Amino acid sequence: MNYPDNEWSLIIFNIIGDLSVGAFIALGLAHLYAVRKHSAQHADLLSTRALLVIGPLLLLGMLAVFGHVGNPERVFNMLSNLDTSWLAREVAAYGAFLVFGGAFAILQALTLLSPERQQQINQTTGGFLPKLRILLAWIAALIGIFFVLSAAMIYYDPRLASRQTGWAHIYTPILFFVDTGLLGSLMLGVGFVANYLWLRGRKHIEPASLAIQESLLRDVIKGISFASIALVGVLFVAIPIYLVYLAANPNPLNAQILRMLHTDFAVHWFLRLFLAFTGAGVLAVFIAYLSERSQRQRLLYLLVVLAFACVLAGEVIGRYLFYARNAMLMIGGV
Repeated sequence: MNYPDNEWSLIIFNIIGDLSVGAFIALGLAHLYAVRKHSAQHADLLSTRALLVIGPLLLLGMLAVFGHVGNPERVFNMLSNLDTSWLAREVAAYGAFLVFGGAFAILQALTLLSPERQQQINQTTGGFLPKLRILLAWIAALIGIFFVLSAAMIYYDPRLASRQTGWAHIYTPILFFVDTGLLGSLMLGVGFVANYLWLRGRKHIEPASLAIQESLLRDVIKGISFASIALVGVLFVAIPIYLVYLAANPNPLNAQILRMLHTDFAVHWFLRLFLAFTGAGVLAVFIAYLSERSQRQRLLYLLVVLAFACVLAGEVIGRYLFYARNAMLMIGGV
């Protein structure tokens, strides 16, 4: 079917938003682990450059918002309904996440300066910046979680049942939060790999420090693979429950959704499940296995990239199905 361009903008916005929030939270957990295992210096060396990748993604997501609403002025009109509209809360939360996350990224980027320059800045600010950085990180993470919740509640709100969407089911918020965890953690894995390869090419990095970074990278990648396996397990439990719910509550809408998943969208549905299972399941198992061994590093890094690519492609198809089936139902007048 011909899919409207503004709906593709909505898909891009949702995917980038979930990915950014998931990556930010996963980065915080990885940074905390690195600090406790080694030091704040090694944690910064692991995470700072990976964090800077999230910024452009957030800006791209904001552009997708403007592309979806058509007129930027409509974004500000949405914010006047914060007390009643989950859509307004989603847009406001995304903007706040961009502001607080961006402020944190700027302060975190200061760790890339020379130790002398960092000490000079700390003396000038009275040592306040590290505490402010931690506070901004917590605020941004909480706002990010609220953003994902708001995005899910737009469709989960039971009042939508009267509009015959088929979205008013617990499967919807589960889907959004699982997508957030999968996309964010696996993308962060790619960022960590790129950061390590960059460090390995720098002559000023001491061998002992590089060895610590490799050890941290393997530990973090193993954690990401376990998280991915758990999350894809949740997804593959939630999907059958949702399908059983549709079949157990016979009405024209539910029957039409099930029919489309087996006819019009059968190939899309299969690819979505296959890519999610392959990326976050099969490849994640191999990643966890290889992360325990010092050999075959290139294969490990390649699998991390392939796992993220599979999950990303699967999520694009999944979000397409999420919106396209409803578009067809509305057009068909079911």
